[in-house]
Amino acid sequence: MRWIQDFISKKEKNKQKYFTGLGWVEISPSAIATLASIATLQSYGVVGMAASNIADGISELLKLEEVSRGVRVEIDEDGIKIDLYIIVAYGVRIPEVAHNVMERIKWSLERTTGLNVKEINVNVWGIRVKEEKEPIVWEEEV
Repeated sequence: MRWIQDFISKKEKNKQKYFTGLGWVEISPSAIATLASIATLQSYGVVGMAASNIADGISELLKLEEVSRGVRVEIDEDGIKIDLYIIVAYGVRIPEVAHNVMERIKWSLERTTGLNVKEINVNVWGIRVKEEKEPIVWEEEV
């Protein structure tokens, strides 16, 4: 299980830290990823998140639920960079959905964390087609 600890420590190394006058506030990349994931899943046309790396894929295979799946966060002195891996519904305008996701995440993160969002990249890794159910046929009794 050492590789899991290494993965978590790498994921948490770029914490955003700032002083408020009363003390330090530290926001981890996983907290930012969770906020971005929630904003993404609330967007019209998005039906799910795709695994963005091997660890997300293993979590998916093991049926481990992680809210921030499909989100990669990088933090530096200029701000936050986010890479999203999403699945959209069949029939939606993908560029419009991607633009709406970007706007929603930017607004949500800047409002909740006070940090600058410098880049959001949306990668559509799948399209979910709604399964058609067979129509119910009512037979009259004679």
